[in-house]
Amino acid sequence: MPDHIITYYQKHRHLVEESLIASEDPEDIEAIHNMRLSIKRIRVVAKLADQLTDNSFNAKQSLKTLNKFFKVSGRLRDVQVIKHLLIDLQNPDLSAVIGSLSKREYKQRKKYELALSSFDKSSLDAIEHRLRDGIEGMTTKRAMAGALLLLSDYLQDIRELFYMSTEEKRLHEIRTRLKDINYLNNTFDEQLGLEIQLNITSERLKELGELAGIWHDHLNLETVLGNYISKHPEFPQEGPILEAIGKLKTRKQELQQEYSCILMNELKI
Repeated sequence: MPDHIITYYQKHRHLVEESLIASEDPEDIEAIHNMRLSIKRIRVVAKLADQLTDNSFNAKQSLKTLNKFFKVSGRLRDVQVIKHLLIDLQNPDLSAVIGSLSKREYKQRKKYELALSSFDKSSLDAIEHRLRDGIEGMTTKRAMAGALLLLSDYLQDIRELFYMSTEEKRLHEIRTRLKDINYLNNTFDEQLGLEIQLNITSERLKELGELAGIWHDHLNLETVLGNYISKHPEFPQEGPILEAIGKLKTRKQELQQEYSCILMNELKI
Protein backbone atom coordinates (compact mmCIF):
# COMPACT_ATOMS: atom_id res chain seq x y z
CA MET A 1 0.00 0.00 0.00
CA PRO A 2 1.41 3.45 -0.89
CA ASP A 3 1.71 4.71 2.69
CA HIS A 4 2.74 8.19 1.60
CA ILE A 5 -0.83 8.84 0.40
CA ILE A 6 -2.22 7.92 3.81
CA THR A 7 0.51 9.97 5.51
CA TYR A 8 -0.33 12.99 3.35
CA TYR A 9 -4.02 12.64 4.16
CA GLN A 10 -3.32 12.29 7.90
CA LYS A 11 -1.09 15.35 7.89
CA HIS A 12 -3.79 17.55 6.41
CA ARG A 13 -6.56 15.92 8.39
CA HIS A 14 -4.70 16.95 11.59
CA LEU A 15 -4.13 20.45 10.21
CA VAL A 16 -7.87 20.73 9.53
CA GLU A 17 -8.66 19.65 13.09
CA GLU A 18 -6.17 22.13 14.56
CA SER A 19 -7.50 24.94 12.39
CA LEU A 20 -11.10 24.17 13.34
CA ILE A 21 -10.20 24.78 16.98
CA ALA A 22 -8.16 27.90 16.19
CA SER A 23 -10.96 29.33 14.03
CA GLU A 24 -13.22 29.55 17.09
CA ASP A 25 -11.36 32.82 17.70
CA PRO A 26 -12.94 35.45 15.39
CA GLU A 27 -9.65 37.33 15.28
CA ASP A 28 -7.72 34.34 13.89
CA ILE A 29 -8.66 34.73 10.23
CA GLU A 30 -5.59 32.78 9.11
CA ALA A 31 -6.99 29.66 10.81
CA ILE A 32 -9.84 29.56 8.28
CA HIS A 33 -7.37 30.10 5.44
CA ASN A 34 -5.12 27.27 6.64
CA MET A 35 -8.07 24.96 7.18
CA ARG A 36 -9.32 25.55 3.65
CA LEU A 37 -5.87 24.91 2.16
CA SER A 38 -5.74 21.52 3.87
CA ILE A 39 -9.28 20.66 2.78
CA LYS A 40 -8.29 21.43 -0.82
CA ARG A 41 -5.43 18.95 -0.49
CA ILE A 42 -7.75 16.32 1.00
CA ARG A 43 -10.08 16.81 -1.97
CA VAL A 44 -7.23 16.07 -4.37
CA VAL A 45 -6.39 12.91 -2.41
CA ALA A 46 -10.04 11.87 -2.75
CA LYS A 47 -9.95 12.58 -6.49
CA LEU A 48 -6.83 10.42 -6.72
CA ALA A 49 -8.59 7.66 -4.78
CA ASP A 50 -11.41 7.75 -7.33
CA GLN A 51 -8.84 7.38 -10.10
CA LEU A 52 -7.12 4.47 -8.37
CA THR A 53 -10.33 2.59 -7.55
CA ASP A 54 -12.31 3.20 -10.76
CA ASN A 55 -14.58 5.57 -8.81
CA SER A 56 -15.55 2.99 -6.18
CA PHE A 57 -14.06 5.27 -3.52
CA ASN A 58 -16.79 7.78 -4.45
CA ALA A 59 -15.13 11.10 -3.66
CA LYS A 60 -18.39 13.05 -4.01
CA GLN A 61 -20.14 10.99 -1.34
CA SER A 62 -17.07 10.72 0.90
CA LEU A 63 -16.53 14.48 0.91
CA LYS A 64 -20.18 15.49 1.26
CA THR A 65 -19.91 16.74 4.85
CA LEU A 66 -16.51 18.33 4.34
CA ASN A 67 -17.55 20.09 1.12
CA LYS A 68 -20.64 21.57 2.77
CA PHE A 69 -18.50 23.05 5.54
CA PHE A 70 -15.90 24.20 3.00
CA LYS A 71 -18.57 26.17 1.14
CA VAL A 72 -19.72 28.01 4.26
CA SER A 73 -16.14 28.82 5.27
CA GLY A 74 -15.45 30.08 1.76
CA ARG A 75 -18.12 32.77 1.98
CA LEU A 76 -16.56 34.11 5.16
CA ARG A 77 -13.01 33.86 3.82
CA ASP A 78 -13.88 35.75 0.61
CA VAL A 79 -15.30 38.69 2.57
CA GLN A 80 -12.31 38.76 4.91
CA VAL A 81 -9.79 38.79 2.06
CA ILE A 82 -11.48 41.63 0.17
CA LYS A 83 -11.99 43.67 3.33
CA HIS A 84 -8.33 43.49 4.30
CA LEU A 85 -7.17 44.22 0.76
CA LEU A 86 -9.28 47.39 0.83
CA ILE A 87 -7.89 48.35 4.22
CA ASP A 88 -4.36 47.92 2.86
CA LEU A 89 -5.13 50.46 0.12
CA GLN A 90 -5.31 53.10 2.89
CA ASN A 91 -7.84 55.17 0.99
CA PRO A 92 -10.29 57.07 3.27
CA ASP A 93 -12.79 57.23 0.42
CA LEU A 94 -13.23 53.48 0.79
CA SER A 95 -14.33 53.57 4.43
CA ALA A 96 -18.00 53.16 3.50
CA VAL A 97 -17.22 50.07 1.41
CA ILE A 98 -15.14 48.61 4.23
CA GLY A 99 -17.98 49.26 6.65
CA SER A 100 -20.38 47.43 4.35
CA LEU A 101 -18.00 44.48 4.17
CA SER A 102 -17.66 44.44 7.97
CA LYS A 103 -21.42 43.98 8.25
CA ARG A 104 -21.32 41.17 5.69
CA GLU A 105 -18.40 39.58 7.51
CA TYR A 106 -20.38 39.61 10.78
CA LYS A 107 -23.29 37.79 9.13
CA GLN A 108 -21.03 35.21 7.48
CA ARG A 109 -19.16 34.72 10.76
CA LYS A 110 -22.41 33.78 12.50
CA LYS A 111 -23.20 31.28 9.76
CA TYR A 112 -19.69 29.87 10.03
CA GLU A 113 -19.95 29.48 13.80
CA LEU A 114 -23.21 27.59 13.38
CA ALA A 115 -21.62 25.28 10.80
CA LEU A 116 -18.55 24.84 13.01
CA SER A 117 -20.62 23.85 16.05
CA SER A 118 -22.42 21.14 14.07
CA PHE A 119 -19.49 19.88 11.99
CA ASP A 120 -19.16 16.10 12.29
CA LYS A 121 -15.45 15.39 12.77
CA SER A 122 -16.09 11.67 12.41
CA SER A 123 -16.49 12.35 8.68
CA LEU A 124 -12.69 12.72 8.60
CA ASP A 125 -12.36 9.21 10.08
CA ALA A 126 -14.76 7.86 7.47
CA ILE A 127 -12.70 9.36 4.63
CA GLU A 128 -9.53 7.77 5.98
CA HIS A 129 -11.19 4.36 6.37
CA ARG A 130 -12.48 4.45 2.80
CA LEU A 131 -9.11 5.60 1.56
CA ARG A 132 -7.31 2.75 3.33
CA ASP A 133 -9.80 0.20 2.03
CA GLY A 134 -9.53 1.56 -1.51
CA ILE A 135 -5.75 1.38 -1.83
CA GLU A 136 -5.10 -1.65 0.37
CA GLY A 137 -2.63 -3.95 -1.36
CA MET A 138 -1.93 -1.45 -4.15
CA THR A 139 1.68 -1.01 -5.28
CA THR A 140 3.44 2.34 -5.32
CA LYS A 141 3.94 1.86 -9.07
CA ARG A 142 0.19 1.52 -9.60
CA ALA A 143 -0.46 4.59 -7.45
CA MET A 144 2.06 6.62 -9.43
CA ALA A 145 0.47 5.52 -12.70
CA GLY A 146 -2.94 6.62 -11.42
CA ALA A 147 -1.52 9.96 -10.34
CA LEU A 148 -0.09 10.56 -13.81
CA LEU A 149 -3.48 9.76 -15.35
CA LEU A 150 -5.14 12.25 -13.02
CA LEU A 151 -2.48 14.84 -13.90
CA SER A 152 -3.24 14.23 -17.57
CA ASP A 153 -6.95 14.80 -16.89
CA TYR A 154 -6.19 18.08 -15.15
CA LEU A 155 -4.08 19.23 -18.11
CA GLN A 156 -6.82 18.30 -20.54
CA ASP A 157 -9.29 20.35 -18.49
CA ILE A 158 -6.91 23.32 -18.56
CA ARG A 159 -6.54 23.15 -22.35
CA GLU A 160 -10.29 22.91 -22.90
CA LEU A 161 -10.98 25.77 -20.51
CA PHE A 162 -8.35 28.00 -22.06
CA TYR A 163 -9.45 27.52 -25.66
CA MET A 164 -13.18 27.55 -25.00
CA SER A 165 -12.80 31.07 -23.71
CA THR A 166 -10.26 33.38 -22.09
CA GLU A 167 -12.92 35.00 -19.93
CA GLU A 168 -12.00 35.64 -16.32
CA LYS A 169 -14.15 32.80 -15.02
CA ARG A 170 -12.23 30.34 -17.21
CA LEU A 171 -8.89 31.65 -15.96
CA HIS A 172 -10.10 31.24 -12.39
CA GLU A 173 -11.04 27.62 -13.06
CA ILE A 174 -7.62 27.05 -14.66
CA ARG A 175 -6.05 28.51 -11.51
CA THR A 176 -7.92 25.91 -9.46
CA ARG A 177 -6.67 23.06 -11.67
CA LEU A 178 -3.09 24.31 -11.43
CA LYS A 179 -3.31 24.33 -7.64
CA ASP A 180 -4.71 20.78 -7.72
CA ILE A 181 -1.74 19.68 -9.82
CA ASN A 182 0.59 21.22 -7.25
CA TYR A 183 -1.18 19.41 -4.40
CA LEU A 184 -1.10 16.12 -6.33
CA ASN A 185 2.62 16.53 -6.90
CA ASN A 186 3.10 17.23 -3.19
CA THR A 187 1.30 13.98 -2.36
CA PHE A 188 4.05 12.15 -4.23
CA ASP A 189 6.90 14.22 -2.77
CA GLU A 190 7.21 16.16 -6.04
CA GLN A 191 8.14 13.02 -7.97
CA LEU A 192 5.60 13.31 -10.80
CA GLY A 193 8.07 14.87 -13.23
CA LEU A 194 6.29 18.16 -13.84
CA GLU A 195 9.04 19.37 -16.17
CA ILE A 196 8.08 16.58 -18.55
CA GLN A 197 4.33 16.88 -18.04
CA LEU A 198 3.97 20.69 -17.86
CA ASN A 199 7.25 21.99 -19.32
CA ILE A 200 7.86 23.90 -16.08
CA THR A 201 9.36 23.06 -12.69
CA SER A 202 7.35 22.65 -9.51
CA GLU A 203 8.82 25.96 -8.29
CA ARG A 204 7.63 27.73 -11.43
CA LEU A 205 4.19 26.17 -10.95
CA LYS A 206 4.05 27.65 -7.45
CA GLU A 207 5.10 31.05 -8.81
CA LEU A 208 2.35 30.83 -11.41
CA GLY A 209 -0.13 29.97 -8.68
CA GLU A 210 0.90 33.05 -6.70
CA LEU A 211 0.56 35.23 -9.81
CA ALA A 212 -2.90 33.80 -10.51
CA GLY A 213 -3.86 34.41 -6.89
CA ILE A 214 -2.88 38.09 -7.04
CA TRP A 215 -4.79 38.43 -10.32
CA HIS A 216 -7.85 36.86 -8.73
CA ASP A 217 -7.66 39.24 -5.76
CA HIS A 218 -7.63 42.21 -8.14
CA LEU A 219 -10.58 40.74 -10.02
CA ASN A 220 -12.58 40.38 -6.79
CA LEU A 221 -11.65 43.88 -5.65
CA GLU A 222 -12.85 45.35 -8.94
CA THR A 223 -16.09 43.37 -8.73
CA VAL A 224 -16.85 44.38 -5.14
CA LEU A 225 -16.16 48.06 -5.78
CA GLY A 226 -18.20 48.03 -8.98
CA ASN A 227 -21.16 46.38 -7.25
CA TYR A 228 -21.02 48.81 -4.34
CA ILE A 229 -20.94 51.87 -6.58
CA SER A 230 -23.85 50.61 -8.68
CA LYS A 231 -25.97 50.11 -5.54
CA HIS A 232 -25.00 53.41 -3.91
CA PRO A 233 -25.51 56.34 -6.31
CA GLU A 234 -24.51 58.72 -3.52
CA PHE A 235 -21.00 57.26 -3.55
CA PRO A 236 -18.36 59.62 -5.04
CA GLN A 237 -18.19 59.02 -8.78
CA GLU A 238 -15.07 61.03 -9.45
CA GLY A 239 -11.69 61.92 -8.02
CA PRO A 240 -9.42 59.59 -6.01
CA ILE A 241 -11.85 56.69 -5.87
CA LEU A 242 -12.18 56.45 -9.64
CA GLU A 243 -8.43 56.80 -9.94
CA ALA A 244 -7.98 53.90 -7.50
CA ILE A 245 -10.44 51.73 -9.42
CA GLY A 246 -8.70 52.60 -12.67
CA LYS A 247 -5.35 51.49 -11.24
CA LEU A 248 -6.90 48.24 -10.04
CA LYS A 249 -8.31 47.52 -13.50
CA THR A 250 -5.02 48.30 -15.20
CA ARG A 251 -3.05 46.11 -12.81
CA LYS A 252 -5.58 43.29 -13.17
CA GLN A 253 -5.27 43.41 -16.95
CA GLU A 254 -1.47 43.35 -16.71
CA LEU A 255 -1.57 40.32 -14.41
CA GLN A 256 -4.11 38.59 -16.64
CA GLN A 257 -1.93 39.10 -19.71
CA GLU A 258 1.16 37.78 -17.89
CA TYR A 259 -0.83 34.80 -16.60
CA SER A 260 -2.14 33.94 -20.08
CA CYS A 261 1.30 34.32 -21.67
CA ILE A 262 2.85 31.85 -19.22
CA LEU A 263 0.07 29.35 -19.94
CA MET A 264 0.69 29.64 -23.68
CA ASN A 265 4.44 30.08 -23.88
CA GLU A 266 5.74 28.04 -20.97
CA LEU A 267 3.10 25.38 -20.31
CA LYS A 268 2.46 25.18 -24.07
CA ILE A 269 -1.29 25.08 -23.54
